[in-house]
Amino acid sequence: MPAVTTSEPSSSDSTPRRPRPAYEKLQRRRLVGGLISPPPPEADQNADMESGDDIEGDPPMEMNVDEVPHYFPLPPKLTDEAVIKKSQASQTPTSWMNSRPPHRSIGIQSTLLTDPVPVPTLIKKAAAPRKPVSVCESVDDISTDSEEENEAIADPDYEPRESEEEDMLADDKPTAFVEMSDNNLTLLEEPKYLVTESSIRNLFSTCPKCGHEATCSKMVLGTLLSVTAVCKQCGTCRTWNNHPRVSGVPALNILLSGGILFTGSIPSKVFRLFRMLNIQCHTTRTFFRHQVQYLNEAVKKTWDEEQEQLLAATKEKELVLGGDARCDSMGHCAKFGTYVVMEMEVNKVLSLQTVQSNEVKSSYHMELEGIKRSKPLFQDHNVKALVTDRHRQVAKWIRESWKVPHYFDCWHIVKGLGKKLEKMAKKKALQPIRSWIKSIKYHLYWAVMSTPDGNPEVIREKWMGCVEHIQNRHGKCQHGPLEKQKMWLLEGTKVGDELFDVLTRKGFVNDVMKMSSLAQTSGVESYNSVLNHFAPKMVPFSYTGMRSRTQLAALHYNENAGRAQATSSTGEGRHRIDFPKHKSGGYTVKKILVRATYNYVNRCFKNMMEAVETGTKASTVEEPAPLSASCDRPNLAEAVQQWKTRFNPPTAGPSQNARTTRRSTRSRKKPRRT
Repeated sequence: MPAVTTSEPSSSDSTPRRPRPAYEKLQRRRLVGGLISPPPPEADQNADMESGDDIEGDPPMEMNVDEVPHYFPLPPKLTDEAVIKKSQASQTPTSWMNSRPPHRSIGIQSTLLTDPVPVPTLIKKAAAPRKPVSVCESVDDISTDSEEENEAIADPDYEPRESEEEDMLADDKPTAFVEMSDNNLTLLEEPKYLVTESSIRNLFSTCPKCGHEATCSKMVLGTLLSVTAVCKQCGTCRTWNNHPRVSGVPALNILLSGGILFTGSIPSKVFRLFRMLNIQCHTTRTFFRHQVQYLNEAVKKTWDEEQEQLLAATKEKELVLGGDARCDSMGHCAKFGTYVVMEMEVNKVLSLQTVQSNEVKSSYHMELEGIKRSKPLFQDHNVKALVTDRHRQVAKWIRESWKVPHYFDCWHIVKGLGKKLEKMAKKKALQPIRSWIKSIKYHLYWAVMSTPDGNPEVIREKWMGCVEHIQNRHGKCQHGPLEKQKMWLLEGTKVGDELFDVLTRKGFVNDVMKMSSLAQTSGVESYNSVLNHFAPKMVPFSYTGMRSRTQLAALHYNENAGRAQATSSTGEGRHRIDFPKHKSGGYTVKKILVRATYNYVNRCFKNMMEAVETGTKASTVEEPAPLSASCDRPNLAEAVQQWKTRFNPPTAGPSQNARTTRRSTRSRKKPRRT
């Protein structure tokens, strides 16, 4: 292509070069974005195609329009005369050097395509470089759109499987058109879609028989929509329902109620979301009616079936049980207490007991009542050991009534000791204790876990060796030469005496001797964290509602507690790094597990639909009276009137105001003379 020159606009400006056409600039941007490869080497390199706004050093390039894989049709190629004419018309002596090269907006001037466009944008821009993830960076600190992206960042070698790739792209690309056929799916398995009213009206606004306009009317019952279309010309009447009824109950109404409970969701939040989007659904009152009639009984039946299977499977083996209680609210005013007993070796929940505070003397006694109710389930089992926390009432009852080997969980004791030492170290005179807290806690764990037979005397001797070590006496120590030395705390000093008094206190040493080396209640704590999802502590529940949610949490835990570790494409186990708050900046390496499963939800739905189809409603459940039953309920009108009078006292008369003024004047103290 021959070079083209333009007239000189001014004596001070240099001779301009021919501006590049629009399609050549498009080619350059595509090269930067990486969409296409550079032009072939046989292209004409002598044509000078650079413009004044190009980066210095870029080689001139020329493209063959026919070889470019266009996603949108390019505009017609301009002739040299047209380019020169357009360039001269847009240039002025003052702004010619800063003017933009002539181009045509392809994105705006292109015609629409009938075929789907494979790339949503015309020009693919180069992606900004992503911040590299260091080994010590937390995955939680990186904002991602999905769990798969979190896992990919945590493990650079991770390659998602085909099913995971389909999940990640499910919302980005529409599926191909397939024939809608009856696959004999159940009502729960059948796909369901959201549709607007205008789309439904368009379907029924025309009579299929004569093609004239039809009048549409609707009837709404929760999620059920019934449409009736009557033709104005021939009178043809059609009726359509968006889903069937099951024993007179709209199917999606009961399925939605079951989905809310079985997934541990809060009904008020779900229905608020539906109202914000103006999606038609039933009310919270209908949900609670479904819960009382069908849902609670379906959950109870599912849990009873699983509990029976677990107890039968563990009947012939020695059980190492772990138990702990969880209150439904913070502080000492809990309404419900849930006591869970778990078999520590198989890591399964075997017993759940829900206790209401008015069934016992106070909320403090709910834990003792919970373990009492759990005992009959294990009468025919061989209990090798029972591990709990240091609840004094529970320890005494086990010693006198159950009479099984009882041990204390290590984590509870170490946590309690750490809190005491942290509180002591806040005092100015006891600050040297802080440097020893971590070592003392580690030594307590070692003293117990290095004694597999659980000999209490050996555990005691190992623990008391910590006191000797802190005083720089290592006769009983089993460590080698010390690489780092801390400030020794000697007996007779204030800091040493107060620290040794806590470590050697008789009651604490007796608890250390009963610490468990067989198993810990970490599984119970994990279950409690799962229960926080199904029954948050800031949301109040009824007795049956609380019982159902604790059973759902147990079903979820038992199904997913033994998940395997996820692997990368090379077959290596995958890990991630977390920064727990209690470690104050320290990190923890955790395994990435495979995805959780929810087969228990399908079983709950199955039991629920069986009850709905047969019309079997739950019978009256014996439950404790609500806490307000013991209170005297006043008359509402009188209570409102008293409340208004309390905050709006009547205006006093002038005589009463005068007496009040004189009384306040007499009671006023006179200033003291100096």
